[in-house]
Amino acid sequence: MTATITRAVFTGVLAAVGAGLVVGVVGRILMRATTLLAGGTPGFSWSGSASVVVVYAVAMIPGAIVAALTTRRGSTLPLVAGAVLLCFPAVGIASEEVGYLGDLGPVRLAAVLVCGTAVFGTLALLPLVTLRLVRLATATRVPAS
Repeated sequence: MTATITRAVFTGVLAAVGAGLVVGVVGRILMRATTLLAGGTPGFSWSGSASVVVVYAVAMIPGAIVAALTTRRGSTLPLVAGAVLLCFPAVGIASEEVGYLGDLGPVRLAAVLVCGTAVFGTLALLPLVTLRLVRLATATRVPAS
């Protein structure tokens, strides 16, 4: 029993880190593009970019562990909850980074909206990628005799 739980925790953490890394990098690139399109000056720091990846990963860890432990109905709810919780700070950060958009032309405004929506799309994609990684990792297990 302890080995099963340990394996599930290990699998969940690895899946969350993998999904956080992949989706977080895409999200960070989209954040930077949105700021550029909005006419802002995007700052770049490795620590800022790494924090996006870390936050994406940490938000998925509890749900990934639950998904690794069971395939029962509702086991994906913690993953969805983690992604929903990320939306709240994302709205605040987006409004701060993008700021006033009244001076933009219609094409540039549309580009900002598409790019900004894509950032939130990464939050919707994050639990799906995490779950897929968990399922891939748990499907290759050989059942104990």
